[in-house]
Amino acid sequence: MRIAVVPGDGIGLEVVPAVLPALTLLDDRFGLDLTYETFDWGAERWLDEGVGLPPGALDLLTTDYQAILLGALGDPRIPDMAHGREILLGLRRGLDLYVNHRPFTPRDTRQTVDLFRENTQGLYVGVGGTVAQSGRTAVAIDECVYTRETVEKFVRYCLRALRDSGRERVTLVHKSNAVPHTGQLWQEIFRTELTHFAELRGAEEYVDSFCYHLVRDPSPYEGVIASNLFGDIVSDIGAALMGGLGLAASASICPETGYGLFEAVHGSAPDIAGKGVANPYATATAAALMLDHFGHSEAALALRRALTATVHSDVATPDMGGHGTTTTFMADVMERLEKDSTDGSDRSEPHA
Repeated sequence: MRIAVVPGDGIGLEVVPAVLPALTLLDDRFGLDLTYETFDWGAERWLDEGVGLPPGALDLLTTDYQAILLGALGDPRIPDMAHGREILLGLRRGLDLYVNHRPFTPRDTRQTVDLFRENTQGLYVGVGGTVAQSGRTAVAIDECVYTRETVEKFVRYCLRALRDSGRERVTLVHKSNAVPHTGQLWQEIFRTELTHFAELRGAEEYVDSFCYHLVRDPSPYEGVIASNLFGDIVSDIGAALMGGLGLAASASICPETGYGLFEAVHGSAPDIAGKGVANPYATATAAALMLDHFGHSEAALALRRALTATVHSDVATPDMGGHGTTTTFMADVMERLEKDSTDGSDRSEPHA
């Protein structure tokens, strides 16, 4: 398993390197045959060379690597995030990473919700434009574009993943009453594909109503399927229910090739960058998602178990109420991983 590591900007340059030794330890313990190489794609290279995703990067990634571990992107010196769009959207579209899986575990329920977001189309395709009058924008248009092929294969994958993980309930989030054309396409495909999965009970909710109910009581939800924009919004609500963006991670994958991009979903946090207090939990959880994706579930579980214990300890970072630093947090995780390998401790699923 060869991993391309892209720390990115801001606290990504701190938390990603802090997590890598844990992967090395797990590699030694479980025989993962894992190697990685670090790439300097980010704000500094953009400012020096005007390069976000270098020429030939996609060919290199698909030829030599099976996955990407990505840090945060964003720098105040690039206010329009041009480099971030080129890198992240270039990777998503260039590698056809149309499935975004963002599980979250609300603190009050302790039950993980598997959120699946379509990752490449919708309002994010960049179709549209502006009409200016006297130097000012008079008309602005962004068009939502979905193809049947993409929605079908996305929904089919999500239903299969939920069934295979033992889920019983799945909810389609849409807004077909106000956005009828794409909304009804999603409804039609969801209903048709659901007939092939007798193990799943399907439901549909308008996105505004869904968000209201999710915040009030997330316990009825197990699997959630959403389009790009709605999934983007819902996923941050899920992070808030967990305790903050510092805990949330995601996997963007192409089921046909197996390729995956794994990342924390928090930003580059320039206000705390360089202070050593950034929370590495989300990046480490992204690494656990990566291990799961490649079939190393025992290693992923060991990492999650150590992370859960550390995040509830005094060495948790300040955002979690602790007094730790990025370094001491991961040192504690490493210590727990090493202890776990020798004492035969409980192997039950942890909860954040």
